[in-house]
Amino acid sequence: MPKPSATLARIKTEAEAKYNALFRLKMDMLMQMGQDAAMIAAHEVLQLGPGRSEAFRTAYIEAMNGMARMVCEDQQDDSEFVYAKAKIDEQIRAIVGDDLFKPWEERYGRNL
Repeated sequence: MPKPSATLARIKTEAEAKYNALFRLKMDMLMQMGQDAAMIAAHEVLQLGPGRSEAFRTAYIEAMNGMARMVCEDQQDDSEFVYAKAKIDEQIRAIVGDDLFKPWEERYGRNL
C-alpha cells in the first residue's frame, strides 16, 4: 500500500479549513439575519421602539443560546436529543396554541 502524500494531506487540511471558515461565516450571517428579521417583525407587528426592542433583542439572544445549550447538552447522552426537542416543542405550543403548532420534525425537517 503506497504511503499517503504529505502534499495531498496538507492540501486536504487547507481545503477543510477554508470550507470550515466559510461555513462559519455563512452561519454567523444567517444568525444575524434571523435576529434582524425578528427585530423588524417585532417593530412592525408589536410596534417596538428603541427601548423595548433592546429588551426583545436580549431575550431573543438568550432564547437562542438557551435552545442551543439544551440541544448540545441533550446530544451528549442522546444523539436524537429527544428531550430538548420535546421541551422546545412544549414552549412553542404554549406560545402559538394547538391550532398553529407544528412539531419539531415539520419545523426543522426530519433529518435533524
